Amino acid sequence: MKKYSKIKLLICFLLMISLCSCKKFLDIVPQSDPTSASFYKTSDDIKNALSGCYASLQSGSQYRGHFITMMETRSDNISDNNSGGNAGRDYNVDRFLANSDNIVFLESWRSIYNTIYRCNAALSKIDVVANSALKSQYESELRFIRALNYFNAVRFWGDIPLVLSPISPEESYKVIRNNKSEVYKAIEDDLKVAAENLPATFTGDNLGRATRGAAKSLLGKVYLTQQKYALASTVLKEVIDSKTYILLDNVSSVFATDNKMNNEIIFAVRFNKSVVGEGRAIPTYFDGPVLDAALLSGYAATDTRRDLLNTLSSNTRNPVKKYYDTFDLNTNNVGNDFPILRYADVLLMYAEALNEQNYEANGSAMEALNLIRFRANTSLFTGALLADKVSFRDAVYQERRLELPLEWSRWFDLIRTNTAIEAMKKVGLTIQNWQFLYPIPLTEVQIMNNAQSFPQNPNY
Repeated sequence: MKKYSKIKLLICFLLMISLCSCKKFLDIVPQSDPTSASFYKTSDDIKNALSGCYASLQSGSQYRGHFITMMETRSDNISDNNSGGNAGRDYNVDRFLANSDNIVFLESWRSIYNTIYRCNAALSKIDVVANSALKSQYESELRFIRALNYFNAVRFWGDIPLVLSPISPEESYKVIRNNKSEVYKAIEDDLKVAAENLPATFTGDNLGRATRGAAKSLLGKVYLTQQKYALASTVLKEVIDSKTYILLDNVSSVFATDNKMNNEIIFAVRFNKSVVGEGRAIPTYFDGPVLDAALLSGYAATDTRRDLLNTLSSNTRNPVKKYYDTFDLNTNNVGNDFPILRYADVLLMYAEALNEQNYEANGSAMEALNLIRFRANTSLFTGALLADKVSFRDAVYQERRLELPLEWSRWFDLIRTNTAIEAMKKVGLTIQNWQFLYPIPLTEVQIMNNAQSFPQNPNY
């Protein structure tokens, strides 16, 4: 992987990975300022920049690599038992042993802020797009990608630098860790613009671009994370009522390589194994992650979702059938897209948001929950089985675990629902509240060298 120079916060001066040099940022001013008026001259320049922003999500420092560790392996769903692999970097994150010098955190931080800077740079020159409709679309797509990156960052690290326009090297020394409430406000603002202006669907080669439904679904998740239940249920109902998305009859079809961007997928990171660098790995290797026995035992005998997961209990070979490449079953490099948002998730979020406002036996929340269970070929819930808000809440939490494993959502769900300490205790790990956040990368804290405006997270 290409090494970046030790630059300040890595927020600055990274428009395209291919344009970056390895010169030390603190020593010289980059020869080419990607924010200058001469860089973006045409609508195609903005289009190409936008493509680069989408491509950044495929990075090994994001959804193709480190996010597996930071969003899923960290949770109770799977355990990384390979303490020697990659010098223990992933194992240490999984076991809550990682310090601020762990390369996983640094590379993820860099990739996130690199993507945010790309979005900021393109947004600052969006007026070069003469066609007003296209200008609005490009702006909304850029805002969506920026919001997604900030949403991940604020959940990883809490208070973080909030930068919404290109900044100079000198200005980068003045950034602070903004309160997370400010960050969430910026995320919401971006997604509201995107939801208002993005098209409902794309077709052909444009499949996979952010749509109105993607913006609303992500906004619903942002609201739910902040316990803004009324706002969450409202915007999620708009997604449901749009009739744009459905639950496929067979859950395995959702992830099939020969059924990409199907009607259950709302937004996905696109992968293509036939293009060098655009495939992705699945955890099928020896000494790889082992699925938690409680996760597997949670499925009823008739539940079709269990068939998507590994059924082995030993630390040998652990194939994740959910991401099998149906065109080539003998490879660890697959071409499956990775779903960040899908309709099943929307239904579960909607059910949770409704219940948190007001429990209603056999109401809309129960209906949404049972749609998931019906598709999975498992028994349906009734008001007699889930007789109050607490029992319904527990059922939704469990259903999310059964429906969305290995979709990089479990760790965030545990934090959001305040169940992480209890869940990790069940798999033999005792953690504390401060471990809900990751450490700010050590190099960033050292370069800033300001404990007041840029402190490390507690206990790291």
